[in-house]
Amino acid sequence: MDMYNFPALDCHAHVAHDVTQAQVKSLEGAIIFAMTRSLNEFHAATSNRQRGLVWAIGTHPANASSLNQWSGDRFRRLAKLSPIIGEVGLDRRGDLEAQARIFREVLVNAGASLISVHSTGRTREVINALEKNSHPGVILHWFLGNPQEVSRAAALGCFFSVNAAMSDAQLTALPLDRVLPETDFPSSRTRTGARVPGDVRALEKTVARLTRKDVGEVRELWYRNLRRLSLQAEVVHRLPLELADALERA
Repeated sequence: MDMYNFPALDCHAHVAHDVTQAQVKSLEGAIIFAMTRSLNEFHAATSNRQRGLVWAIGTHPANASSLNQWSGDRFRRLAKLSPIIGEVGLDRRGDLEAQARIFREVLVNAGASLISVHSTGRTREVINALEKNSHPGVILHWFLGNPQEVSRAAALGCFFSVNAAMSDAQLTALPLDRVLPETDFPSSRTRTGARVPGDVRALEKTVARLTRKDVGEVRELWYRNLRRLSLQAEVVHRLPLELADALERA
């Protein structure tokens, strides 16, 4: 791993459910939280278990077909198969009432899990929802809320996943001990610099510059942060062995 003591970590990316072993091998050992946009997509992904990929069960709030196929009973059954939920949340597009109802069901029924939460155009509404139904495993994905909303989220115990498309001001507005890395691959590839899921090199360099650390220290910091969140959410025992081992060393 050269200057690194830990594999690359990507806490929010999108990977095709039929990704091949050769394609995963090309990711060079990265640990990736692979979001799904619907219950059907997650169900398809569960038959493709591969080292380094952790499939998350999601219902994307901006995807009308995903909202339409939602079933609380089915979610509860499928959620037992993964320690991670995502991508879920609220979006400025689409039926806010349906989004809010589903998001509440997710939070109430999540159990011991990490939850990657989408908030595009709805940062205030997401924080309001979390204050009503808090959960100890929330990761706010690409969160662009104002300083007051960041403070409210931090008070709830939320963490934040960030990427290289975010500005220096957006990155430094978040508490360093609550930050986790993401690529949101394949979104905004030209801005994140990510060639593949798990390619967080551009982000590592940016955070190293902003914090005056070396890139190896930045990566280790992210693993320490994820360890704290995983303990807080009581989810360590559900994580894949290779990730649990890395967190133990952090």
